[in-house]
Amino acid sequence: MIITSIYIILTPIVSFLGGVLSFGLVLQLVWDESIWNDVSFVLLWGSALYSIIVPVYFVIVYVIARRFQHNLLLLFLAGCLLVSLLPGLMIFAPFGKVSVLVTVPFLTAGAIVAVCSWLFMNYRRRMDKTGE
Repeated sequence: MIITSIYIILTPIVSFLGGVLSFGLVLQLVWDESIWNDVSFVLLWGSALYSIIVPVYFVIVYVIARRFQHNLLLLFLAGCLLVSLLPGLMIFAPFGKVSVLVTVPFLTAGAIVAVCSWLFMNYRRRMDKTGE
């Protein structure tokens, strides 16, 4: 039970921080800008959209885990990455800055959710087999 709580609490936090870090890296490497110029924008709009997308991630992972038994990592990645594309494009559309690179933070966050979910599902299955 405690592992489930840790998974539900830490996965969104770690994936959001991973998304913010990847956004900072994209700004620095591609546009030679610092994230500190846009940190309030990133945190406000990113957390607003991310708070909507986190339940969708968990629903996608739940549905995939219920319907499939094999290749869960690839299916989790595909599901979470597809869900990640929409908010990544929507967040910058009102401001006229739509670029493929702005989806990188959301794709990173989706990939982190997928990997964490896969690790959690493997842990649960292993514990179910041992009877603990």
